[in-house]
Amino acid sequence: MRETPYPESHGRLLLILVVLLLTLFLPPANGATVPAGDTAGMNDPAAGALSNDAPPAGSGPDPHGRLDCAECHGEQTAGQSPSATTLPADDVQLCQGCHPVAHLHPLGVAPQPWSVQEKDFPLPLGKGIQEGRIVCLTCHMIHRNDQNPYLLREFDPRDGRGRNALCFHCHLDQFPGKSPHSGDTADCKFCHVSLPQQNPPPAAPPDAHMQAACLLCHSNLPDAHFAGVNPFLDETVKQETLKGQIFFADGRVVCTSCHSPHAGRDDKFLLRPDYLALAKDSRAMNPHRRNYLCLSCHLAKPVKEQAPLRDGGDTVKLCNRCHHSEYARPDIHPVEIKPSHNVRIPEDLPLQDEQLTCATCHDSLLQMSCQNDAARGNPYFLRRKTESRNAFCFLCHIAESYKRLNPHKQLNEQGEIVEKTCLFCHAAIPDVNYIGPERVSFIVQDPNEYCIGCHPGFTGNHPAGVNHLVAPSPKIKAAVRTSVQRIGVELPLYKGKIICATCHNPHQEGVIKIDAAATGTERANKLRLKPGRNLSTECIGCHWDK
Repeated sequence: MRETPYPESHGRLLLILVVLLLTLFLPPANGATVPAGDTAGMNDPAAGALSNDAPPAGSGPDPHGRLDCAECHGEQTAGQSPSATTLPADDVQLCQGCHPVAHLHPLGVAPQPWSVQEKDFPLPLGKGIQEGRIVCLTCHMIHRNDQNPYLLREFDPRDGRGRNALCFHCHLDQFPGKSPHSGDTADCKFCHVSLPQQNPPPAAPPDAHMQAACLLCHSNLPDAHFAGVNPFLDETVKQETLKGQIFFADGRVVCTSCHSPHAGRDDKFLLRPDYLALAKDSRAMNPHRRNYLCLSCHLAKPVKEQAPLRDGGDTVKLCNRCHHSEYARPDIHPVEIKPSHNVRIPEDLPLQDEQLTCATCHDSLLQMSCQNDAARGNPYFLRRKTESRNAFCFLCHIAESYKRLNPHKQLNEQGEIVEKTCLFCHAAIPDVNYIGPERVSFIVQDPNEYCIGCHPGFTGNHPAGVNHLVAPSPKIKAAVRTSVQRIGVELPLYKGKIICATCHNPHQEGVIKIDAAATGTERANKLRLKPGRNLSTECIGCHWDK
């Protein structure tokens, strides 16, 4: 025998190491199943970072990826691969075992003549007792492994029609260019299996299952659809409306909580009249630039921009109804005071009884439209458009008296760190080559004081109307602790608490030398996680299970 180059004991250790590595990183075999729905802890950051090639059941691109084949196909003969022929004859019942919620589309029905092209149906039909009928697998391909949230056949994320595109395979003339809200009784079957009664009972609670009918056409609404128009965020309004139970379906808000699919064509966005009546008194609403929320500020709908205001016409009291609550951002500027002698008020910034009011700086007419030049690009509907909000302040205040150091500019023209700027916040120069808050010190006890001094209004309602400047729960703390390993981004806590710098990186690009700690320095709002169209992309660092 050839002489081994190393002792036999080393070989055994190497073999054990290989087996352990395979056990850790290979997906489970058929005998080691993950039960459907039992995914607790599988993506928990407290358990450490996961391998990217094995998403847990119910998440990721393939929600069936970790189910044992026998879950659907039954026991297989040794060496025999599962196939569609080994499925139970009633595969509708098979799917309903894990998906008990009623589906919008009827099942077990034969395709109508309009959906047949040249005697060939474009999608697969059922077999066995469902021979030739529409079943779950007609539209869904359960073994797809791409970014397809409903596992739809022939799904193309680049198609602006979303999942509706699949419907056009069969419903050639029923969907394009038609609306089920036209008022024609012939369109009732777009949502209803049979014609509903003409006079439904009044004040009936919405049907949670009808949400699927809405999403069939309105599937591309962003997650932030309810932002600023959800009156139930106001706890006072919510508790009052819960007594009637006419806005909530199974305790939650659905499409028909606010919209009436049977409203007339002239009704803005098919909004329910009782929703609008409720919305006008909710402090959580944002009526700005929404002409269907006029009654939030006016006693009657304005006619030619003329209508009496609520609260006796007191604009300060009217604005502060929301802006001095926890539901809207407050402003730092005092009102109902006379300007000092150290400021100069331009003629186009009006006073009321020689006092400053909200209307001194803000023009309420501009917030009613985004179409004219004065309103476009003016998110705070200020009476003058300036390069920045600070520049607007200097219309009245003397700039030389108020300008101060920008602590976010920490490099000189040669790219060197200006230590004087670092000491604006820090008690000592931090080590830019070290990650973590342990070696970082501040002059004050609460470093948020630095941020709020220039960025007021972000303490009790930021982001998403929630105060985040608190000690996190054990689950969030575990997510933060493992964020570098999981997503490659540091989310630092300070003395066990979330601070502004947990989500925002206050440093200038080029100061921090470690990639995970430097993310966000190049962005406008310095968010450590790249912002998207909705808040969810910015929140997954901590709320990993959302």
